[in-house]
Amino acid sequence: MGLVVRLGALVLALVLAGPASAGFYKWVDENGKLHFAQDLTQVPVRYRAQAEANSKKASGPSRVQKIESPGPARVAPRSRTGSASGVGKKSYTIRVQRAGTSMRVMVRINNSLDVPFIIDTGASDVKLPEWAVERLNLDLSEARTQVYQTANGLVESPVVVLQSVQLGGARADSVPASVSSSMDIGLLGLTFFNRFNYNIDAARGLVTLTPNDLEETGGIRGGRSEAQWRTAYRHLAARMRRVEAEADRTPDSRSREHARLEALMEELERQLEKLDEEADLAKVPFAWRE
Repeated sequence: MGLVVRLGALVLALVLAGPASAGFYKWVDENGKLHFAQDLTQVPVRYRAQAEANSKKASGPSRVQKIESPGPARVAPRSRTGSASGVGKKSYTIRVQRAGTSMRVMVRINNSLDVPFIIDTGASDVKLPEWAVERLNLDLSEARTQVYQTANGLVESPVVVLQSVQLGGARADSVPASVSSSMDIGLLGLTFFNRFNYNIDAARGLVTLTPNDLEETGGIRGGRSEAQWRTAYRHLAARMRRVEAEADRTPDSRSREHARLEALMEELERQLEKLDEEADLAKVPFAWRE
């Protein structure tokens, strides 16, 4: 099966200093539980001093991909799938927290945990910080990994499928997400936005989402477009071919190196099985897996 990555436009940008910066308040309660809020009035009175102090401490330039504001005019990008569907469906307008050219929102994950995110429609997947994975009790021990192009180069990250991702009243189910151990805030990428026609009004700080019918019509599967699925398979194939080529170049006398490469190939074959399982659940056509 042909499986190599087309990294170009499907990129993930990396990290920023912390979720408490630029209007997010962070505090730890008496049970040691971490909380976030966009407004100080949402913080219990006894924790406000702590939340304000954390907000003031958060500093430093953001390193995530920015959304450039065009000025007062409304920006209305289509979903990257190019669908104009959604006529007659309910729209959801969400006010966002501006942080320079970034737009930050609170997102509910798996109907149980509120996590701060930056809107990044240039990111191929939703990106979830590792602390949120721990609080959601998600098991990464058997997760497959995928390599992403970031501002700091190639990064290999575990991939999970979230039960639900909800921004305001707009909800998407079975959302693929990569996991980052180096960031405290998430990136809300295309595996969420592919489900909607969206308007981003950067000047007014508003995002409007209208569900499209791409899942019903098969334009996307499991939140990913055909191009995104092909990217995942092709990239994995490229990794496997590199290992095979390295094994062919390695002299037979280097038994330890052959053993290492054999173990690596077995792991890549396991990841291919996991990717196929994910694709089967999403009913991905075999033509998209080449």
